[in-house]
Formats: sequence, structure tokens, C-alpha cells
Amino acid sequence: MPNIRSSKFDVRRSKFFLVFLFAVSLTGQTESDLDTQRLYKISQQEQKIYQRLETNPDFYTAEELEYKLSEIILDYNNYLSENPDDVSALILYGKLLRRIGETERAFKVFLKADALDPGIAVVKQQIGNHLAETGNGKAALTFYFNAVELDPDVPEYNYALGEILHIFKDEFVKDQLLTLDSLDREMLKAFKAAARLDPENFDVQMRLGEAYYDLTTPDWKAALLHWEKLRKATPDYNELRCQIIDLHRARVLNKLGRDEEASALATEITHPGLQASREKVLEEITRNKDG
Repeated sequence: MPNIRSSKFDVRRSKFFLVFLFAVSLTGQTESDLDTQRLYKISQQEQKIYQRLETNPDFYTAEELEYKLSEIILDYNNYLSENPDDVSALILYGKLLRRIGETERAFKVFLKADALDPGIAVVKQQIGNHLAETGNGKAALTFYFNAVELDPDVPEYNYALGEILHIFKDEFVKDQLLTLDSLDREMLKAFKAAARLDPENFDVQMRLGEAYYDLTTPDWKAALLHWEKLRKATPDYNELRCQIIDLHRARVLNKLGRDEEASALATEITHPGLQASREKVLEEITRNKDG
């Protein structure tokens, strides 16, 4: 069984997902209260494993972790053997299979869940993830659009849509799925939505700034406005984040022809981990001056 210690588990979102999932289950007509309680107990046991790993990655030995997860897998299998059409159980089981690297098995589980209920956004997302990972961008795009349509207020769905539009850009344009203009528009719209819905997520905010570079015609002015806004929102005590943003600001200032400001800003980057990037930005500034 693959080691899952290196995976990042968002326990807060997992808890929200479980509450949502079982609210749906309780309002459906396919499960008894006893089955619902049984499934919830299995899922809680699984969550405890992730919570312990999040607190202490070395809480379990490799053998203990494999044994614990094997028990959870067996519990899901036993439950699904008695309740094969329980969509909630299929989703939970599929997500566990993905976490341990059993992606093909998980894909089949999510396909079954989608066939049983085609109106669940997280299932669309999971199918889209697998299709994108295996290089089937066109099929994945449909599922990502469906996920956003079904639940537009989830930042992860919007983020994933923006990424696939960027990664498979050339393919989509070549196959005439989208024009360059419409693709750029949809990609930027997706990243803006993700940033708006998850304003405290630094990685998401960074990706929106970089998305302005990824446009067919980069929008340097909009990028600069974004970086300046993010810089103001980032506390000075977080030196690394501040200097990462300043590097982006320097690069964009250079693109806008403001090379003196760009050079002054870049020379202030002192964090050891950013020196290679700093030198690249300074080289770009020098080339721009010489050109």
C-alpha cells in the first residue's frame, strides 16, 4: 500500500464534506438511520487517522498505518457489499482510494457514484481529476465545468478548472473546443473566483497573479495591481511571502518599462531561498535596459 504521509490532508474541509454528505444522506430515501450511523462511524475512524498524522506525521509506524487503513478499507468494502448503491459511501471510499494511490479503482468508484446520482459536484471533480492526470483533457474539462456549475462557491473546483484550461490550452484551441479569447477569459474567471472564495489561501492568490502572465497577451498592469494588493494584505513579519511578492512586483515593473523601480525592488530581496530567482529577475531587467 502506498505511503500517504507526504499527502496534505485538509481536515477542516474534510469535516465540512462529511457534514454535508450526511445531511444529504439523511434527507434521501435510500438509507436507514442505522446504515447512516454505521457509515458515519467508519468515516470518523478514517478522519481520526488523518488528524493524528496532521498533528504528528510519525504518530504511526509504516506497518501501523498500513494496518489502520486496511481496516478502514475492509469496513467500506463490507458496508458497500450490503449497500452497493449508497452514493455517500462510494464517495468516501473513492476519496480514500485516491489518497492511498489506488487511482484506477477510485475512478471506477466515482463513475458508479456519478451514474447513480449525476448531480454531485465533488464526484464530477474527482472524475475530472483522474481524467486530467491521465492526459484526457477534453473529457476532464466537461467534468470540471459541471462541478463549477453544480457548486460555484467551492474554490477548489474553480481553481481546478483554471488549471486545466491553462495546462491543455494548446490542445483545446487546436481541437476548436475554445477560441484563444474565450479560453483566456474562462481561465482568468476561474482563478479570480477561486481567489475571491478563498482570500486567505496564499497559494491561490499567487496563482491568480501568475494567471495574468499566462494570458495569450499578458496583462502586466492587472498583474501589478494584484501583487500590490496582495503585498499590502501580507504582514511584514512573513518575510518570505513578502519577498516572493516583491520579486513578482519587480518582474512586472520591468515588463512595464519601469526598470529603475524594478531594479531597486529586486536588490532588496535578501532571503537565501530566493537568490536564484532574484538573479533571474535582475538579468531580465538588464536585458530590458540593453534592449
